[in-house]
Amino acid sequence: MQTTRIFTARMSAILLVLLPALLFSQPQDGWQLKRDKGGVKVYMRDAAGSKIKELKFTTSIHASLNTIAYVLTNVEGFDNWVYASVMSETIKKVSDTEVYYYTEMDFPWPLSNRDLVLYSKFWQDPKTLALHSVTTSAHWMKPEKENIVRIKKADLRWSFTPTGNGNIRVDYYLKSDPGGIIPAWLVNLAADQGPMQTMVKLKEELKKEEYRHKTLAFVQEYK
Repeated sequence: MQTTRIFTARMSAILLVLLPALLFSQPQDGWQLKRDKGGVKVYMRDAAGSKIKELKFTTSIHASLNTIAYVLTNVEGFDNWVYASVMSETIKKVSDTEVYYYTEMDFPWPLSNRDLVLYSKFWQDPKTLALHSVTTSAHWMKPEKENIVRIKKADLRWSFTPTGNGNIRVDYYLKSDPGGIIPAWLVNLAADQGPMQTMVKLKEELKKEEYRHKTLAFVQEYK
């Protein structure tokens, strides 16, 4: 428990100080457009120290910042829009903007399902009102399950930036390794399929009437 508190405090300090400036400010060198479909652009590039490529997705949506923040922080609702998610549950809620959670992903036979234990931090830029989240692996917080492969390397980042007239630019960055015996070339071949479906399903999720009037204390709405 003490280790968890120390890790959380350190991660919060690092994220709040460094990431607002670094998030999505990575050099464009190496990003290659792989797909442009349905208003979603998919980019890939080589990742340092890994054979698995990094992914970046960009699109535009029309939604309130409160709705976006609610959907992105409602762990138990992830199964509604996160591709292949069969269950998601909160392990420890640190605050309204910080959480440790567990999620299991359905993988096609004969592959074993995957699961992840993650730490997620969510915040809003006070000047631009852009919403940001960073999610990293906390795989040690929950024992591994039999017949399920634990994904221990994961880096996910969301950014939602108001661009005027009710429009929001969405940037989604993903770097992960599914583990197991899947060869890197096969992972890279289909790596964008799941996240692409996640982006599409998120757009639909944000349109639901049940979220229209949600408000969160830490979110300032754009005008």
